[in-house]
Amino acid sequence: MQSEEKELDEKFFKSCFTLSKEDILKFDEEDNGPINNVLIRLAKHCYGTRLYDDEYGLLVEMFYVNGKHEIKGDIIQLQLNDKDYFKLLLRFCNLLAENYEDVNALMAFNTFQQKLRGFLEKRKIVTVSSLELRNLKGENNVLATTNERGIYIVDFIDQKKFYREFFNNIHDNPIEIGKNYVYLMVNEETGLIKIGKSINPIYRERTLHSQEPSVHRIAMWCCDQQVEKELHKLFKHKHGRGEWFKLTLRDLAILENHMNGL
Repeated sequence: MQSEEKELDEKFFKSCFTLSKEDILKFDEEDNGPINNVLIRLAKHCYGTRLYDDEYGLLVEMFYVNGKHEIKGDIIQLQLNDKDYFKLLLRFCNLLAENYEDVNALMAFNTFQQKLRGFLEKRKIVTVSSLELRNLKGENNVLATTNERGIYIVDFIDQKKFYREFFNNIHDNPIEIGKNYVYLMVNEETGLIKIGKSINPIYRERTLHSQEPSVHRIAMWCCDQQVEKELHKLFKHKHGRGEWFKLTLRDLAILENHMNGL
């Protein structure tokens, strides 16, 4: 297991690079507008994808440029047939989320993959998303195409499912009447995480759905409601609005360790 992690680390550090301002200006010469919008302050940041299709296979470059305080960015180069593609791209998106406050790792991953899908389709490569396939599960459907390159499956992350699995599906634990709970919910449209308290988080989720259908419960713990204030204080530097926070996966791991230590 350690050797696999070491191999993944080595592969990541060989494929991921920091972009200098000179690199970004050179990229801008070939770009169709988004980078220039960052350079002239019309946009805070942008995501970009470049696809190379040759005899060596499909190579993709995913890059991010931020101009909020200064012009800087990062890039990763990946082979689409690499067995570690998903892990490497997610690690890159985690890196972006740690280094840039405007980035949510899971939303960045899906943004890059959506851009990739567009490039593949432009090259007449038939694509289907992992989310579309999941909806077809159990219906005995068969995917077929006359395209000589077959069908390429583009992986996307379902935020609700990802976060629930991150917390080992404790969101589904039975509710004990009269007990207090601290819960987490995700807004899939903004990526923000709500840290709240309730005697019935399941009912609380349903009431929020009437206002924000994209909000979902991802974890809950039976504990003193004072813990909610502790968590708000712990992540006050990541506060967004109300009880909503801009939390990275590292932050969520810290939060989970805190809860497990109670």
